[in-house]
Amino acid sequence: LSGGMRQRVVIAIALACSPKLLMADEPTTGLDVTIQAQILNLLDQLKTQFQMSVILVTHDLGVVATRTSRIIVMYAGRVVETGSTREVFTRHRMPYTRALLESSPKVSNLSHTRLQAIPGRPPNLSKLPLGCSFAPRCAYATDRCHHERPELRAGSEPGHFFACWNPLPADESASRS
Repeated sequence: LSGGMRQRVVIAIALACSPKLLMADEPTTGLDVTIQAQILNLLDQLKTQFQMSVILVTHDLGVVATRTSRIIVMYAGRVVETGSTREVFTRHRMPYTRALLESSPKVSNLSHTRLQAIPGRPPNLSKLPLGCSFAPRCAYATDRCHHERPELRAGSEPGHFFACWNPLPADESASRS
C-alpha cells in the first residue's frame, strides 16, 4: 500500500469504534503535497460526518495554519502557548513560538534562503532544567527563567495563554508575523 492508502486504512480502523475524539499524530508526514491535502480533506469530512473532534499533532505549521481553530504549542513536553490559530500566529507572546514560526519556510519567501535555526540544543527530556526549558536557548531569559518555571497566564485575547516570565510585547509579535 502507498503511504496515503496506509493512512486511510489507519483512519478507518480508528473510526470503527465511533470515537468522539480522533487523535491524528503526524498524519501527513512523508506524504507528497497532493496526498497530504487528500488526507486532511478526509479528516475534515469525517469530523463533520461523525460530529467528532480532531486533535492534530504535527510539526507542519502550514497544516496548522489552514486546518485548525486552536493551537497548543509545546516545548520539552510542556504547553508554552495556546490560543486561537489566528492569535497564536499573529500575536504570540512566547519567544519559542516566535522562533518556531521564524524557522518555518514561508511561501512568500521564494528566494530559497536558508531557514532560521533556533540557536542551542533542545534539553535532555530525562533531565529537564528547573526553570523554563527554553531558557538556555532564549535571548530574553533572565535568572528567574533559569530557576523558576513559569505557569500559563492570560494573553491579550480570551483563551490565549502563554508561559513566560519575559513575554514578547503583543504589538512586537504582531508586527513580525
